[in-house]
Formats: sequence, C-alpha cells, structure tokens
Amino acid sequence: MKFIHAADLHLDTPFQGLTDLPTALQTQIMRAPIDSLNRLVDLAIDEAVDFVLLVGDLFDQAQQSVQAQAALMLALERLNDAEIPVILSFGNHDFQPDDADWHFPANVHAFGSQVETVTLTTAQQTKVAITGFSYAQRWLTTPMIDQFPMKTSSADYQIGMWHGQTGVAGDHYAPFKVSELLGKHYDYWALGHIHQRQELNAVPPIDYPGNLQGRQRNETGAKGCLLVSSTADHQLRPVFKPLATILWQDWTPTLSGEVSRSALLAQLTDQLNAAMTTPTQLVSITLPETCTLTTAANLALTQGTLLRQLQQATTGETWWPVDLQLAQTTSAPATLSFGEDGATWQAVGQQVISSAKVAEIADRLLDEDFLNRALLETLTPDQWQQQVRQLLTDHYQLTTQKDGSTNAD
Repeated sequence: MKFIHAADLHLDTPFQGLTDLPTALQTQIMRAPIDSLNRLVDLAIDEAVDFVLLVGDLFDQAQQSVQAQAALMLALERLNDAEIPVILSFGNHDFQPDDADWHFPANVHAFGSQVETVTLTTAQQTKVAITGFSYAQRWLTTPMIDQFPMKTSSADYQIGMWHGQTGVAGDHYAPFKVSELLGKHYDYWALGHIHQRQELNAVPPIDYPGNLQGRQRNETGAKGCLLVSSTADHQLRPVFKPLATILWQDWTPTLSGEVSRSALLAQLTDQLNAAMTTPTQLVSITLPETCTLTTAANLALTQGTLLRQLQQATTGETWWPVDLQLAQTTSAPATLSFGEDGATWQAVGQQVISSAKVAEIADRLLDEDFLNRALLETLTPDQWQQQVRQLLTDHYQLTTQKDGSTNAD
C-alpha cells in the first residue's frame, strides 16, 4: 500500500515581506502554491498511490478566490481521471459549515465537523479505515479525541487525520496529546496545521508533513509532502518528497577581514550564484562576525543601498535577496561606570553637547560633499536642506508639546 499525506496547501496565499520584484519572479511567486499542488498530483500519478490525504487549510481563508477553487478542482479531476481517491478536511484557515455547497469529483470525500470514518479497498484488496473531521469555525476548542473510535479489526490499517496541535482543552486549534493518539492504536496519524515538518512519534508514525509551499521568511527549507508506504512487517513508513517551486533560505557567506563596499557586492554575487540553484530561492543573508565592513560598506548596508544593488545584480531566476544584515555580536557590551551620582556624565555632557558643538554638527550636515560621501546619494544641496529642516521641525514639534507630553502610536 502507498499513499500521500499532505497538508496546508494555502492556495491563493499572500507571500509576505517581498517588494520590488522583477515581473517574471513576481508571476512565479503568485503561481507557486498552485505549481506545488500540480507537482503533488504528478507525484501521486507517477507513484500510482492508492489514495491521497489532504489534512486541512487547503485554502488560505474561508472565502476563496475563483482561481484558487479552480486550481484545486482541476487537481482533483486529474486524480479522479487516474482513479486515485482523495480524502480531505478543512482546517482553521478554510473552515466550512457542514452545508457548504462543494461539487467535488466522485473520487473525493470531504470530512464534516463531526468525526467520521471512511473505508477504502485498494487494488491489492487492502482495507484501510480513515477517520477525521473538518473545522466548521475558525477555532476548535472542544476535545475531539473521544469521538475517534479505537482501531477496528475489520480493517488492515487504521489512519487518523487531525488538523491541530498539541495542547490542552480550551486551546484554539483542536488540541491533543500524543499519548491520546497512541491510545487509539492507529497505524498512522496524518497531521496538519504546523508548517514545519515534524515527527511526533516514530512507531506508529505521528507526523506533520509541513506546508506545501513556504509563504514567508520564517518558513525556510524544502517543503512538500510525505509519501507513505507499507512494509513487510505491517508498518507504515513516511518519506519526505520536496514539491515547492520557491524556497526561503537563511544563508551566511564566507567572508573575513575588512571588506569594502564593491568587494562585498562582488563576493556576495559570486557566492550566491554558486550556492543557489533551482528551485528559486528567496535568501535572507547574514554577514558573519569574521568580516569587518569599511565605513562606506557599513553605510550602504545600513541604508539598504547594498541590498538594492545586490537585487539589481541578479535576474531572480535562481535567487533573490530579501534581507541583508550583520550577525549579532555575541560578546557582552562594555560597561562604563562614572559613579552612582552621575556627576561625571553631567560634566561630560555639558562639554560635548554644547550649543557650539550642535551648530558645528548642523553646519556639516548641510555640506553637500559630506552628504554625498556618507549617504551615497545624489540629492542637491537644496533638497538636502529641505529634508533636514523638515526633520528638525518635526522633531521640535514632537518634543515640545504645550502640555509637556510627547506623541505615541
């Protein structure tokens, strides 16, 4: 026996944290969840699986776009044509009332809000009982485990489908305990809801496959489904199959010593071209502590200029930088002590933060050559003066309210 366990397709999902994308990459990202679903169907047909389990959050929200619904229906029709049954449930994102009017193909069974069991017979005459439920509202806090029957002797395998997470009664997302699931003596628990692939128990498997396509920068690494096969000793063994067309990655380059702005840009580009291959990878870059940036490079990094230049250096076909930052230092900050009464601090402040010193700094801020060198921009002196004056005016108004208070969001 062989089947696919997938969850959290989140069709029509919004990708988060992306701006200024090339047109081709933007189109690819918009299609990514649907392309991953199509890859799942291809895998099911190529592997000639006996059935497919889709465990909740097929859509990103309860009200779906026409495009998302059409994509799912086309995928289910392809599986129907291949005579592959599909058992699905709705989760907390795409919760559906029991009277929702879905016209699924004949090969599909969708669970309602009450726990129920469906029995399938494979081509090899293996009987499989599959038990599960759907969400009828966004939160499901009532205990569900008592509604699940014990493993039945009339089936060769008993599988549970559960969209939720470990917790206690009252938690929002169908809370359960691993011990409760094990107490039912099922052969496999197909979980959904957690987007990171996880194994909660090995024998029998209690597994999250993770989502089909990462949606934001904290959903890193390969994404896909589990291909589950039976063994000679009547065990079920899952194997991860990557399906995502776009990956989010955290990445640290190899850099050391002092690095200039131009050298940093060149080294990052070369290393990314060598390290990032298909599928397209959205990369969050952290520069290592082993390198030191020149003043110009550090300014370019801080202002975002370096990230923009790095984005301009790629077509986005195999990689796209979404963030660039320095590694956080692990060393403890130095502690300065000038006495408990702070008299030394006051004396230093009177000398350093004087009217003459402030005027001197302000004059320098309006010097065109300094601004062009420090900020790496090409604004005219008049434009710089206008911006600086506006900032000073805003700051004055913020810190000198008539009632002595300041504004806060």
